[in-house]
Amino acid sequence: MQGIASRLELIRSGYLASIERSLWDLNQAQLDVQLRGLVDFPDIAWVHLRSADFDLLQGQPLPAEAARIERFALSYRLDQAQPRALGELEVGVDVAAVHRRLYASGLTSLLWMALFICGLAITLSWVFHRLVTRHLLAMAAFSRRLAGGEWQTSLRLEKGHGAAEDEIDAVAHALDEMRQAIVEDMQRREADHLALQDKKDELQKMVEQRTASLYRAKEEAEAANLAKSRFLATMSHELRTPLNGILGMAELLGEAPLGELERRRLQALHKAGDGLLALIDDLLDFAKLEEGEARAESVVFSLRQLLEDVLTLLEPRAQANATQLVECLDGGLGDYFEGPEQFLRQVLTNLLANAIKFTRAGRVQLRVQLLGQESARQCLRIEVQDNGIGIPEAMQARIFERFVQADEQVARRYGGAGLGLAICKRLVQSMGSEIRLHSREGQGSRFWFDVWLRQAPPMERACPVSEAAVAASGHVLVVEDVELNREVAQGLLEREGHRVSLAEDGEQALGQTRATAFDLVLLDVQLPGLDGVELCRRIRQDSQGLNRHTPIFAFTASLQPAMVQRYLDAGMLGVIAKPIQLSALRQALAGVAPREMPVAGEALLDPRVLRAHREALGAGKLAQLLRLLQGSLEQQGALLLAALQALDYPEIAGTAHRLASASESLGGRPLAALLRQLEVAAGAQVQAQCLDQLAPLRQLLGATQQALSQALTEL
Repeated sequence: MQGIASRLELIRSGYLASIERSLWDLNQAQLDVQLRGLVDFPDIAWVHLRSADFDLLQGQPLPAEAARIERFALSYRLDQAQPRALGELEVGVDVAAVHRRLYASGLTSLLWMALFICGLAITLSWVFHRLVTRHLLAMAAFSRRLAGGEWQTSLRLEKGHGAAEDEIDAVAHALDEMRQAIVEDMQRREADHLALQDKKDELQKMVEQRTASLYRAKEEAEAANLAKSRFLATMSHELRTPLNGILGMAELLGEAPLGELERRRLQALHKAGDGLLALIDDLLDFAKLEEGEARAESVVFSLRQLLEDVLTLLEPRAQANATQLVECLDGGLGDYFEGPEQFLRQVLTNLLANAIKFTRAGRVQLRVQLLGQESARQCLRIEVQDNGIGIPEAMQARIFERFVQADEQVARRYGGAGLGLAICKRLVQSMGSEIRLHSREGQGSRFWFDVWLRQAPPMERACPVSEAAVAASGHVLVVEDVELNREVAQGLLEREGHRVSLAEDGEQALGQTRATAFDLVLLDVQLPGLDGVELCRRIRQDSQGLNRHTPIFAFTASLQPAMVQRYLDAGMLGVIAKPIQLSALRQALAGVAPREMPVAGEALLDPRVLRAHREALGAGKLAQLLRLLQGSLEQQGALLLAALQALDYPEIAGTAHRLASASESLGGRPLAALLRQLEVAAGAQVQAQCLDQLAPLRQLLGATQQALSQALTEL
């Protein structure tokens, strides 16, 4: 580009004057010669002369982007006169030609450089292979030989005589020294092995002796643990059996005409029995926690309903102590959670019962506070506070230990075994938390713990069985070897309007079940001779028996989880704990209907149950429950009918159980009875009985839904 600039300057300084002279003289021939001479310059593509007399072009014009155009003004001066403009000279320079020359020269230089670098790389590679790579390959082969077990061959590198040692030689010497060290270590290990071999038999004998000792200790521990479990089961049964008679007879005597003094004595007797029963329950609960039998079962539950249930249960105790029960809930709490509902219920019951027990004419507050939220989980602080007698500071460190109370005076005045707080501590720890305490003597106590619970969508929840929701009269067989317990059960059942048959042992009960069809069997599991579990199995296995599908409930004081599971595995539907509570007995009877199907004109919804719910809950709440049941029957009823057609027995049993519980809670006895029979048939996987219920079930589902709609319009 500098050359082009210099040629343009040469045209300006050396040629313009002669061109101006020729143009002034109007010498066209001379101008043609001069313009051709300019075109012959390197990189000059064309020359164009424009004037009033001439328009001369030499060369080939190029596009503007490929050329550089330089214009020179032409003028001529005569002596001292002013210069006169003659025209313009346009010179076009071929810039693309310059670029082509640059590209060609650059490519040539690049090719020569590439050839040079390739040659240099080949030379360096050969030198590096000669000096380094081949020695590294030799050391790699040496390492592979070592891995293959060739320990005696040393490492030698192929080098010329007189070659100086370098870093490669240092690495080779280190590898060979490592080989020698490994050989020496193997020799030492072989010597140690030979030395230890002599001790092997002696050590083996010692291990065998120790193993035998540990096995004996394990057998002794298992025997002790089994003895403890048997002791708990025996004590549970032996203590609850007389309690069953005491409390049952007290409840039956409560209906008799008694004087004021006798009624007070009877109430004192019942209260003492309840206290003894609570003490036994605490002992057994703590024993189960000690044994690790208590497991936190995760279920979906309503927290507000749980708190309401606990407060309702303990409200009579608070009223007896003239104590106010207060509930304070955080507005941000979820409605439904998934977690250990039974553990929470037991902890809250124990803490509130303690607070009420030690607070006279005071105030007990249950507070649930939302501490934090993380995705679908909430952290709750559950707190029970009272203004009762408080706990001395010296005892607060030990108050959560078993059999510990504040002092002897408190123990004598208020009673109890000192296990409630110990049970609470174990249950809270099983939920992954710690229970804490703040108390001042004479000013009250505050217990609290934090727990994470996963939020859950609302679920269908059956209403509890009310006093009005009692099963229709039926025929009940009571199998019990203790006469007092038989009389108590018979009295309670007959007072509820049931027909009762009695049996003293398993053989007598088996004969009665083969001859008579019962609506319910209450079966004591500890019977002389043929025990209750085996009796239940025989009843269930009798293909021609009249009571193969009759509901059977265990009537027992042995409530350890393993034993309860054994009762259920034998074919029982549930457990009624001794001593008998009338509410528990009604709960079992509410799910049992007479064997006869409802006759025409029988109410599909018991008006007494609806009336009782309306009085207790109000018309709005009852309407909400009726609509909930109606939706459940519509949705889950369709699923149940589909499961029946496909003979999906687990789905049939589960859905029938849920719908039966919900139906009987609102007085839908005919539908609940049919569903209970279907549940039993599905549990036994009796195909014919399941299919026989398909048409009646479809008809009864529709009729019950119509009855629900009618009940809603009448509210």
